[in-house]
Amino acid sequence: MSLPRTMRAVVKEGAAPGMALHERPVPPMGPDDVLIRVHAAGVCGTDLHIWQWDRWAAGRMHPPVVVGHEFAGAIVAIGRHAAAERPELHEGLLVTAEGHCVDWASPESRRGDAHLCRHTRTIGIDRDGCFADYLAIPATNVQPLGPIPVETGAIMDPLGNAVHTVMEGYEGGGRVLVVGCGPIGCFAVGVARALGSTLVLASDYNPRRRALAERMGAHVALDPGTEDIAARVRALTDGDGVDLVCEMSGHPDGHATAFAAARLGGRVNMLGTPSRSTSVDFARDVIFKGLTLYGVTGRRMWRTWDQMRDLLGVRGFDPMPVVTHRFPLERFADAMAALEDGSAGKVILEIGP
Repeated sequence: MSLPRTMRAVVKEGAAPGMALHERPVPPMGPDDVLIRVHAAGVCGTDLHIWQWDRWAAGRMHPPVVVGHEFAGAIVAIGRHAAAERPELHEGLLVTAEGHCVDWASPESRRGDAHLCRHTRTIGIDRDGCFADYLAIPATNVQPLGPIPVETGAIMDPLGNAVHTVMEGYEGGGRVLVVGCGPIGCFAVGVARALGSTLVLASDYNPRRRALAERMGAHVALDPGTEDIAARVRALTDGDGVDLVCEMSGHPDGHATAFAAARLGGRVNMLGTPSRSTSVDFARDVIFKGLTLYGVTGRRMWRTWDQMRDLLGVRGFDPMPVVTHRFPLERFADAMAALEDGSAGKVILEIGP
């Protein structure tokens, strides 16, 4: 296949707010890589942090970098080592990929915790990402879509975060509270329902997000601005609390709600990333309640991906109601604005054919 020499790419140019659309060379491909023609890419809160150039972005990134880490597309070229090691990959195959490029010889990877690898380099942050016509990525990271639609493939990265958060230590059939109903929180609501949870509660200040949570199957969507969430949870669970809290907000109030709403011996899985410290009475809220706390980082490689395929294929889970906006690549600034003003659920950039 004849490839162009240049491509469109959204680039974080320097240490200041904003991004810009550039013409860049098509990325070189190493012998262990595949080159993918990007068809669709998901826009997430991390991209918004980079756009705004907040404290986290300033301490994490070293521009210039092509932004974006959620995507799906078609393989257009395969490195010679990759072709030998993964013969199931071929030109034209529709794929997505794990965005964390890890060192498989690291202690974490050898222990089965590659998602925690200390040498992780994330596309769109540490190396060029997917808000571009083409992306080169290690073949080990590539995940064939099979019957999964391309748009769904483009959001499997954040969906995987939700699957990891819900399914770590929880097999379904119980009662779940999701605190914070951004796109990943709404995905978590749907995952909990797909697992047969008998009661799924959701909490968020934003009425649009509560409505999305209800579309994804929340039995009750609660407003922390007008309700005592922990009291409502106890009332809805005969005074017990829930088996699992998925804390997606990263806010100290969300943490307090999570600890208070979990039942004795319950579990709190925490994905939301705080921007400041939280004060916790560990004796009262954790130790004497016998809670299990779990910090969620990315997706387990490759268990979470297998769980996603089961949910999307066998169980018929549909995450697409969370997608509210679609923009062509040239309108990436409009995508950021939709996230910034709180009007969007999940946003997709339509890039390729």
